[in-house]
Parts: sequence; C-alpha cells; structure tokens
Amino acid sequence: MIQVSELHYSTEDGIKILEDVHLHVDRGESVVLLGPPSSGKSLLLALLAAVIAPQRGQILVHGRNVARLSRQKILELQRRIGFYPQGFSPLPRTVLDNVLFKLRVLGEVRDQAQEKAYVALEAVGMIREQATDAEDLSPVERAKLGLALAVCNAPLVLLLDDPFAGLDPAEQEELDALVTRFHDGRSTIVVATRGPLSHAAAASRTLRLVDGTVVSP
Repeated sequence: MIQVSELHYSTEDGIKILEDVHLHVDRGESVVLLGPPSSGKSLLLALLAAVIAPQRGQILVHGRNVARLSRQKILELQRRIGFYPQGFSPLPRTVLDNVLFKLRVLGEVRDQAQEKAYVALEAVGMIREQATDAEDLSPVERAKLGLALAVCNAPLVLLLDDPFAGLDPAEQEELDALVTRFHDGRSTIVVATRGPLSHAAAASRTLRLVDGTVVSP
C-alpha cells in the first residue's frame, strides 16, 4: 500500500530533514513510527498524504506515484487517505458540523455526508456530543473528533500524526483502542508518535526515525 524509496527532503536553507528514506507498508498493516520532536515524522506523513510534494525520491501510495500525479489525481488520492495532522485543532463549529464540513469538502452530497458523519461519530464514541461546540471539548474528545474526521470517508490508508500528544496514559489507551478497532485487515495505518507506546501500539510493527532515516528498532 505504501512504498517509499530514496526519499530526500531539505529546507530552503539546505538543512536535511529526511535522507535516503526507505519504507514499505503492506496493505492492511499497522505500523508505528517513533521519533523525537523535530525528527521529520510530520513531514514524512504529510508527504505520504500528498499534502507536500516530494523533492527527490519516489512515493507510491495505493499504487500511485505521488510525484507524477496531476492536481486532480492528487485530490482523488487524498479522498482515499485519512489524515490526522499534528496539533489537530477543530473548526469553531459543533462536532457534527466539523465532520459534515470535511465530507462536503471531499465531495459528498448532503444526505450521504449526514449518514457518514453519524457513522464516524458513533465509531469514535462521540455521537452524544454531536451538538457540542468543538472548542468546548476535552483533549481526549478533541482527539476523538480528529480521528472521526480522518475516518469519515472510509479511507484505505490512515495516517495519524502524534494523536496522543497532551493525553494522560489512560486517555492514550482509550484512543489507541479506537485506532486498533479501525485496523480490520483492510485499512492500512501509520501512526507517528514520540512515545512511549501504549500496550496496543506495542503490538504493531515499530520503526524509528533517526537522523532523517527510517530504521528498524
């Protein structure tokens, strides 16, 4: 599902962030990417999500070469990818309206968007909070909303960038249990985190991002 070869990325000042990254994730596999802050985890996930264009190297996601896709094809690919960005912050709307807005942006018509929004909120245990202003949510509820936004369109690939940040150990376990529930043998999941790993995450294949390169522990 994901194949990365000889990936390099540098800042405009020439500072290397990613250097000769190789990564292979099978369809239906769950992978945890460990790395300290500023190690390039967020950049790598943004590249996989086709949010940032690669500078050098090859990225294949769902059989598509990201660097060679037209803008329209990138948008089509992004509809198959669920992306939870680092430091996720919801829109100043209700919980339900946040999910509906995301689905409408993805091109869903109103009735289908409504149905999918309810399914996503039910899946993360947030259906009772649908009318709550997102700005009033607790940290773990915000994380659940971010997860609902990532999965609302039933993506083939789920990329989660440090979703456990700011949560206590019990909340991390609760959120990780939800992520594990989405790993049904069809969804491919990559979770980037600074650690430590929860019990559920420890069961996934773990890779480390060290000096801009992905290595096995």
